Amino acid sequence: MAQESAAPAQDLELLVSVAEQLKVPLTTIARQAELGQLTAQPGLVDLNVLRTQADAALKLVDSYLLGLELARNQTQLELEPVSISSLLVDAAHDLSRFAKAYDVELELRLQGRYGPVMSNPRGLKAVLLSLGFVLIEVQASAPKRRLALAMHRTPHGIVAGLYGMQETMSAAEWRTALKLCGQAPQAASGIAAGSGAGLFVADAILRSMSTQLRVGRYERLTGLAATMQPSHQLQFV
Repeated sequence: MAQESAAPAQDLELLVSVAEQLKVPLTTIARQAELGQLTAQPGLVDLNVLRTQADAALKLVDSYLLGLELARNQTQLELEPVSISSLLVDAAHDLSRFAKAYDVELELRLQGRYGPVMSNPRGLKAVLLSLGFVLIEVQASAPKRRLALAMHRTPHGIVAGLYGMQETMSAAEWRTALKLCGQAPQAASGIAAGSGAGLFVADAILRSMSTQLRVGRYERLTGLAATMQPSHQLQFV
């Protein structure tokens, strides 16, 4: 049993180390890109793309570090009433430049009125961004490059998810990817190498908030989602 638990712990330590080392050069790239926009000759380099990729990587690293810290320490995030719709809007804004670089159109589907759910704002935002980066890369190979950020009500709670407008991966392939996330460099054939880490991080963060990442269906779209409980239901626990 000791040997089985040692390997995952070593993997977590390695990922933490890599993520920490990446932050310095990525920060430098982002700042140099900002400066270069003022001085570089037009046409030599697309500094906007460079800055977009660097900023996206920095957000991913922050999410990775949070997820790895939670998984390593086996801690739970403190829950509080959170507006999912507000976080979905914020996430769509943060993902917009990255999506544009991949020529993927983002769509918000927030029909209806919903009260707050019990979650952690920092954790849930990190989940949405991590999944967004993965799904944008996946949708970039779809005939219809569109990704929906949506929420809806079910008998089990309020669901927030990101759904592809065209099924580049089947529900079965996504389930396989979730099983392999954190165990293989490439979680599934439809996911770019390294992107499986985004699934691993999102799942680790969600588990620290007493829920989990799963394959979801919404309005005939397939994607990744999580279910959270309305805050008023937890007040009586």
